[in-house]
Amino acid sequence: MSQSSQLIKKKKSLLLNVLKLYKNYAYNVESAIQSFQEADDLFKDMAKIDTQLSDSEKETFRKTYKDTWEAVIQKHKEMMSMIKVENTLLKNQMTQVNKKNQVIHNYMDKNESMFLDRQLLHLNS
Repeated sequence: MSQSSQLIKKKKSLLLNVLKLYKNYAYNVESAIQSFQEADDLFKDMAKIDTQLSDSEKETFRKTYKDTWEAVIQKHKEMMSMIKVENTLLKNQMTQVNKKNQVIHNYMDKNESMFLDRQLLHLNS
């Protein structure tokens, strides 16, 4: 087996590992982020292999595994979309907490001044 075919076989294995990784994430933000981090290493390994392949070999690989690449891209988009939704929900929750804290803070400020006024009235009488 030539070095070129070994590299292509290795790249195919890496690509399939990315797809497997993306398909098996646990549908939560932590799992998606971990999958992205692990996939990043695999993509770096594929990029190293690409430096050793000719343009025609890379093009042939791209055409041969087009459906796999598209599946990887689709899963990546799905995971990013899920993270964006979770991020929006978290921001909304934080906004609600901040509003609640602001209401409490405003209430405490008003009550504090009321109590101070009452104390002053008692002291002056």
